Amino acid sequence: MAELEKGNILTVLSGWPLSRKISLAAVALFSLTLFALIILQTRQSDYQLLFANLPQGDASSIVVWLKDKKIPYEIEGGGSSIYVPADKVYETRLELAGSGLPQGGGVGFEIFDKQSLGITDFVQKVNYLRAMQGELSRTIASLSPVAAARVHLALPQKRLFKSQQQAVTASVIIKLMAGTNLRDSQVQGIVNLVSGSVEGLEPEHVNVVNSLGKVLSKRPEQGLSGPMTPGMLEYQQAVERQMERRAQDMLDRALGVSNSLVKVTAVLDFAQVEKLEELYDPNSAVPR
Repeated sequence: MAELEKGNILTVLSGWPLSRKISLAAVALFSLTLFALIILQTRQSDYQLLFANLPQGDASSIVVWLKDKKIPYEIEGGGSSIYVPADKVYETRLELAGSGLPQGGGVGFEIFDKQSLGITDFVQKVNYLRAMQGELSRTIASLSPVAAARVHLALPQKRLFKSQQQAVTASVIIKLMAGTNLRDSQVQGIVNLVSGSVEGLEPEHVNVVNSLGKVLSKRPEQGLSGPMTPGMLEYQQAVERQMERRAQDMLDRALGVSNSLVKVTAVLDFAQVEKLEELYDPNSAVPR
């Protein structure tokens, strides 16, 4: 009976015109493609993001850890994003955190968790420098516009005489997220963060550079070509805007809106004078 029905179907199909056969084949091919896409989408939906925007070093360490634990994973975003099965995301994150991954900017003070008895003073100083650089890198990388950061510190040896003591310096290299920029206030915040975290480091000795090699930090004497500091310029611009707004409101009332334009250039005197006076009163009695 089944063979008879099969033969009838084939007989019916063979009797169809060519255009109808092509249409049937196209519908069948479209159905198979749609079914394959649904299966592929279902498989991909079982994977969720474990970590994103990972440095290459952290991504490599996490992949090695996942291979050792025999946890399936997928890599996307040029190797900066790692996906794992949805039912293992949170457990994997906790286990990775227990293993110190991701480090996010290098080794930190956890380098002192395991110390050998025969470690030298030189190695201790090198480890301390690495820990300081790593902790500062992690803190800076936690800022929203920053994708990654590296900090390099130069800590000279302490000298007996102050005239022989070299200055502590620091360089910060920042990689920003796509389409983002750091404001001057944010750059100054990074400078203050680094200088305040390292003993003896002055803000003017901290240089902030982006991934393109452009210097973002400005020293007070380099901010402007004239004698004004950035704070003075900001105050002058605020005064000019306030005076323009007041004058524009008065003209709008008298002449109508959009019938006048006001521009104000303010000249402010930021001179500071220190005056020392010594007064002697000949009539006052000085006790002896």
